[in-house]
Amino acid sequence: MPEGPVLVGVEGFVRGEAYPLWRGATVVIGRSRSCDISLRRCKAWLALAPGQRDEQRDFKTVSRKHIRVSYTDDDNVEIEDLSSNGTFLDGQRVSRVVIHNLRERSHEILLGTREKLCLEWKPQG
Repeated sequence: MPEGPVLVGVEGFVRGEAYPLWRGATVVIGRSRSCDISLRRCKAWLALAPGQRDEQRDFKTVSRKHIRVSYTDDDNVEIEDLSSNGTFLDGQRVSRVVIHNLRERSHEILLGTREKLCLEWKPQG
């Protein structure tokens, strides 16, 4: 079974979701339905009644297009902040960063105030 980076949702509407990244791929994550990974397509968001969706303040702290994640080669994953509210990697605000050590340890990505993903190296398929 092939291995590679996987974004695993741990908090917020992304909780329980998993998104494998394929070599050479670039994905955009955000609120917009045009994003490759859209919060509006998460099971937790879709389970809300329309009136409940309007009450979700944390949801709007994620930009329509919040981050770009690129799996450039075997050992490098680039994260680029596209938002106005910021992106945090392992608790530090980042604008652009390349992760070189994903095979050794996972990394936590926070979008807005609540959407948290764990970037880990896992079997895919």
